Amino acid sequence: MGPSRSLGELELLLLFALVELGNEAYGVSVRDLIEAETGRALSPGSVYTGYERLERSGLVESRLGDPTPVRGGRPKRYYVLSAKGARVLRESHRRLKSVATPSRLARLEMLARKGAK
Repeated sequence: MGPSRSLGELELLLLFALVELGNEAYGVSVRDLIEAETGRALSPGSVYTGYERLERSGLVESRLGDPTPVRGGRPKRYYVLSAKGARVLRESHRRLKSVATPSRLARLEMLARKGAK
């Protein structure tokens, strides 16, 4: 991901979840956090596919935990934000904030109220 490319909504949600969860982020904990904070229920496939794509881009790193009997002997895959990922997330957030100015958000609220009538 070059410096001129901003992150999409799903990528932002996945990366901010890693900021919140730290070293204990895995698929289910990420899905639970995103749903609790946004009301958006993500499929397991969208989480894992998203993280695979972010890992290929160098924005996320992953490791396998120890196998557990609860998971049928399968290990959990844990995800962490890489230094590059932190920089790209910070820049993407900065860009979003620069266009989502208070005056634009106020106009957006007026338009949303007008459309609700």
